Amino acid sequence: MDERSAPDLAKPARRRPRAAWAATAVALGLVAAVPTSASAVTRYAERAGPAAYPPVIVENFKPVLACGQRTTVGQEGCGEHHVLAADEQLNADVKVIFGLLGTKASRRDFVAAQAAWLAYRNADCKSRSDAYEGGTEQPVAYVYCLAADDGARHQELKTFFDVLAQGRADVPNFP
Repeated sequence: MDERSAPDLAKPARRRPRAAWAATAVALGLVAAVPTSASAVTRYAERAGPAAYPPVIVENFKPVLACGQRTTVGQEGCGEHHVLAADEQLNADVKVIFGLLGTKASRRDFVAAQAAWLAYRNADCKSRSDAYEGGTEQPVAYVYCLAADDGARHQELKTFFDVLAQGRADVPNFP
């Protein structure tokens, strides 16, 4: 029996925030697209599940702004272009590494690590850009932080690739 009083029954139950549902879905492995922030999602093949295919970072810059250094909107656009290029590089890196992983468990762990890294990246950059909260420089700081974190992740993945490639003759070139 519901313990709410009669007047409370007329009110709908409080809804869980979207982030709470996403976190629950990730923990249960139920999602095909995992939203990690307002700006990016990691997509997986829907039918096969998250360990069958490498994750792909997709930004939600709608529309992608034009690049120009004379205004903060233009600077933000330049940053978006840098992020998209860095994401493309990371997606290529991830695809190569994913192909070198031999078991479903190692692929699942890698997918989980990528999703956690993406959540970290977005939270890190939101935190860093908060120094400019309320100003026109905040979105510029955010996108340039995303690009910098993507570059650092590229180096981390290169190191991981080198470990996976040791002693193997069938290794593709790292992008």
